[in-house]
Amino acid sequence: MSIVRPDASQILSRFRDALIGAGIMLLGLWWAWGSLGLIKWMGVALAILGAGLTWAGIQRGRVLPRKGGAGVIELDEGQLTYLHPDGGAIVPLESVIRIEIETTDDGPLEDDLFWLFHLLGGTLVRIPGSAVGAEYLFDALAGFSGANYEQVIAASGSTAQHVFVIWQKPPTKLH
Repeated sequence: MSIVRPDASQILSRFRDALIGAGIMLLGLWWAWGSLGLIKWMGVALAILGAGLTWAGIQRGRVLPRKGGAGVIELDEGQLTYLHPDGGAIVPLESVIRIEIETTDDGPLEDDLFWLFHLLGGTLVRIPGSAVGAEYLFDALAGFSGANYEQVIAASGSTAQHVFVIWQKPPTKLH
């Protein structure tokens, strides 16, 4: 028997990274406030690191998780691998030119969210947001400068059929 309600436990689990970051930030502030010399400056650096981890954890926690979808997602050495009994796909992240999230009107929290990776050469890879390892899709966004995390959060709570643009490769300038 747990002393924490199951729904509260799920929320705490979703925001685990933010809580760890807040703890690191508080430790850093304590060192910065109550120490002298090198420890004080280490505390300042630790507080800044903790603030960054807290912000990233809050962003990740705001995305509503999905479970029970078909397939497994892995992220390794600059590529996403989606394994599925009917096939699957390998997405080399350096070949991605656009990332979108497609939602249906079945959600939220059903099998209603799909990540669309547009690759060089016109290939489109569609990965369900409910596959095992879907958290790696969010991790993969870290490699895309300017990715719109607010769009990911909006898509995770969507109950309408819509396509959210998460990232697009900037056009190259010809001289």
